[in-house]
Amino acid sequence: MSQVTSPIDDVNYGPLSLLTGTWDGGNGMDIAPEPDGQEANPFYEQILFEAIGEVTNAEQQTLAALRYHQVVRRKSNDKVFHNETGYWLWDAAQGLVMQT
Repeated sequence: MSQVTSPIDDVNYGPLSLLTGTWDGGNGMDIAPEPDGQEANPFYEQILFEAIGEVTNAEQQTLAALRYHQVVRRKSNDKVFHNETGYWLWDAAQGLVMQT
């Protein structure tokens, strides 16, 4: 994993600060139901968490935001079968973590 710093040094990312950087996993198993049993496919994945600073919601709530991008590939053919982007948010005032 490579660690990155916040683009704004004084942003409180709370528990999300531990996520920033690039994470690799190589031991996943996708198990899907099939008419004659189950299909199991080994996979590997990478997820990037990038600190993007504070955002304001409805002019009343200040949130620290991480953008994430996850790509999951089958080991058998290196093809992507899951690609997801979104945000993890930290509301320090409420002590709340959210994902969008």
